[in-house]
Amino acid sequence: MPGPGYHIALTREHAKRLFGLKEEAALRSFFQELRTSTQLKKEGRVLESGSVWDALHRCLTEGELDPDGGDFPLNHAVLGGKRLVFADDLIAVLVRPDMTNFVAEGLAEVEEEELRKKYFALDPAKYGKPPAEKEFQQLWLRLNELRAFFDEAAANLDAVVFVGVPQGDAGAKPK
Repeated sequence: MPGPGYHIALTREHAKRLFGLKEEAALRSFFQELRTSTQLKKEGRVLESGSVWDALHRCLTEGELDPDGGDFPLNHAVLGGKRLVFADDLIAVLVRPDMTNFVAEGLAEVEEEELRKKYFALDPAKYGKPPAEKEFQQLWLRLNELRAFFDEAAANLDAVVFVGVPQGDAGAKPK
């Protein structure tokens, strides 16, 4: 089961700081700082997705937890984009400011019935558990929150970073 995941809409100042960081430890610390920032949370710049990010990426792509899978722009909603950290215990990817509008437009076109079909078609052996209605409801809620999040990021020309823990304590990252 995947660990928690979250998106961060970067201010220009945060983006400048991010691009100046080269060491993985510094990146990890930076993401944690942003995630726990009361100010960024108040501004709606941090969107927590719990473990639903795994299913969301699978449903927006080809059913796999593959960062290279699926088609742009939906594959950039979670795992697609520039890889900043790709370790067994943490993934961080960046969607450039000039791409957030495309992701927002792609997310706007996803319909509930389409998402439902893709979710319930997930292979339980690959997904790690059978799909369930309660999780689908959480997935649909997160998708709607992610739509609003990317709409706002696109309007502000913000870059977006997704940070997630691939398999909790198991430590297996997507292929």
